Amino acid sequence: MATLATLDATRIALTPGEEVTVPVTVRNTGAIVEAYQIEVLGVPGDWTVVEPAVIEGLYPDTATTATLTFRAPRSAEVPAGDLQFGVRVIPLEHPDDAVVPEGVVEVLPFLDTTAELVPRTTHGRRGAKHQVAVDNRGNAPVSVLLACADGTDELTFRVKDPLLVVAAGTAAFTDVRVRPRSTSWRGPDTTLPFVVQVEADSTVPVTLDGSHVRTAILPKWFLKALLALLALLALLVVLWFTLLKPAITSAAQAAVGDDLTQAQEAAAAAQEAAQEAAGAAQQATGAASQAQVAATEAGTTLADTEEAVAEFVPPSGTSVPVRQRLEVEPAGGQTDAVPFEVPEGSTLTIDDIILSNPQGDFGRLTVSQDDEVFLDFALENFRDLDYHFQSPLTFEAGSVLTMEVTCRQPGAPLGMDPPPTACDTSMYVGGTMFTPDAAATESPAGESPATGTQP
Repeated sequence: MATLATLDATRIALTPGEEVTVPVTVRNTGAIVEAYQIEVLGVPGDWTVVEPAVIEGLYPDTATTATLTFRAPRSAEVPAGDLQFGVRVIPLEHPDDAVVPEGVVEVLPFLDTTAELVPRTTHGRRGAKHQVAVDNRGNAPVSVLLACADGTDELTFRVKDPLLVVAAGTAAFTDVRVRPRSTSWRGPDTTLPFVVQVEADSTVPVTLDGSHVRTAILPKWFLKALLALLALLALLVVLWFTLLKPAITSAAQAAVGDDLTQAQEAAAAAQEAAQEAAGAAQQATGAASQAQVAATEAGTTLADTEEAVAEFVPPSGTSVPVRQRLEVEPAGGQTDAVPFEVPEGSTLTIDDIILSNPQGDFGRLTVSQDDEVFLDFALENFRDLDYHFQSPLTFEAGSVLTMEVTCRQPGAPLGMDPPPTACDTSMYVGGTMFTPDAAATESPAGESPATGTQP
């Protein structure tokens, strides 16, 4: 090795927001004049500066020094802890002889904690709720202890979480419930000051000032409203006995007379409706007789219709799903085919055809029905090909479905050793095989198949 590089310090303590400089000594132990490029590995690029980054013209058996400066930003995004780094020194004439001295940067923790009381002042008859927000802007977790106090001992406090652990770069919240020890039924509002002390690890405690305004349970306007309500009730009593009650009595007597007249008119209307209902019942009896005759005639017509329609109902049978796979493996330069014949007495309908060329072979594939080609593809144009027919293909009994493959050149899949010597092509056929029932293909006993009459 023609290059030596050393760090003056292999472990560096770095406080975020400050900078540390480390010399790097580069020695040319070769026989020619060499130039070097210096790079820093393992730490963010905006943290470090190398001066000079390129050393030119270093003579044999001589050494020079470059300066490596670390500047970590004072941010919560820079976590405290050890960070390994390396300095790569690359000889430009012999880049394969690069050397990488290594070291460790210890990022020191820093504390930056703030707190806020929201809201600063609350109002209430029986207490209120404040919220304390603690913001950790440092690069290490911090434990925060909360305590509340007031100088007059007129308040009680309840802190939901008196001990908070706040992660670096985050904020935590807790509720502080303030309640007066005594209740004020009447009188002016009273302001009760208090403080919340927020104490973080190894920092000066932060004091947050707050106040709670205790309001009276009975507002100032309560007595006036009560007197007004009593006066209103007295006025309503007077109006009831002098105006409303006599008017209601007169209206009730008039309503009773009107009700007697309306009752007599209703009785007469009910008698007339009963007579009309009797006549309607007689008409309904006649209509029922006519409906019975019509139903008898309709039954005869329905029987004739069913007998005529029965001649057009297709024969029943059994439909079985078909999942058939045809596969050929012709060698290069050869042709191979595989047929599928529909059994006697059955009908095949094809909905889907899936062609597969997993090796990426070169050649030609044809699919035919009774020597009539309806699909023709070059193998190199597809790996998987799916055909779904909206109008299914129909193959009657005895028809032959044939797949024929001419292999021009087998494919060469990656990782297959030795490569294949034959093409590998398959066809998947999906559809339905319908076979009519034996009884449906025979004529009823005692009838001629041609005319349907007695022999």
